[in-house]
Amino acid sequence: LPLIVSSTAIPSRVDPLEPVLSAILAQVVSRDEVRLHIPKRYRRFPDYDGTPPVVPAGVRIVRPDDDLGPASKVLFAAEDLRGTDTDIVYCDDDRIYPPDWFARMLAARDGRTDHCVATHVLLPEDLEFVRQPPLDPAPVLSGKSLSFYSELLNIKLVQLTTGQTRPKPRIKERFAQPGYAEIAEGFGAVLVRPDFFDASALDIPPILWSVDDIWLSGQMRRRGVPIWCAAGFEEPRPSNGADFDALYDAQLDGSGRHDANRACVKYMQETYGIWR
Repeated sequence: LPLIVSSTAIPSRVDPLEPVLSAILAQVVSRDEVRLHIPKRYRRFPDYDGTPPVVPAGVRIVRPDDDLGPASKVLFAAEDLRGTDTDIVYCDDDRIYPPDWFARMLAARDGRTDHCVATHVLLPEDLEFVRQPPLDPAPVLSGKSLSFYSELLNIKLVQLTTGQTRPKPRIKERFAQPGYAEIAEGFGAVLVRPDFFDASALDIPPILWSVDDIWLSGQMRRRGVPIWCAAGFEEPRPSNGADFDALYDAQLDGSGRHDANRACVKYMQETYGIWR
């Protein structure tokens, strides 16, 4: 099948973007195109002057008129390719993927062309307000090493002493066994088909546009697309731009990440009757 790699980027991460794009271009899997969606204007960055970034040969810049937030990484490509027999891998602008990453994702699908495939997912304990039980089997977490807990303690100490919010430490091979989940995490890259999303997926209400993982996963859930979590994937290495304007500690439309998560889940429950 044709394969399109799709992403987006924010202005503050343009300078450290080259290693991310180079890693995508270095993937061993055969692909037909790499698309980087750079909106002509950004909701979060009203001072953006509209200048597109300089990118390596092999990357095509797409200039949407509107900014869908981080979901721009896939929804414009899905809309353009809807009705075609195409694979889309969407990924983040602040992660450097090993060369075999996308090939391993395709292999993990194992013939499930009607499934979304993710390398990292949120579990029920991560989102206690998603009440609908996932399909069986559920993915099985790998054990966490002593070094993981040591790094986690150091991060907590930094938070207490400086007030800075930092992401959790990376876990080697987060899932030991594959299974079904509700929320695919885009930072690990996600394999989808264009028809997993319909036109209404582009109509994202205020606040909800900041939590793309839940929005995109909910759109797939309401259309009956299972999310399959692959096993054996470590957390991809963050780029030098990972801390620039990170959404995990941003206040957008008057809401923090946790409140936006809750609002998005509530919207899915009330609008589509899922996750109840």
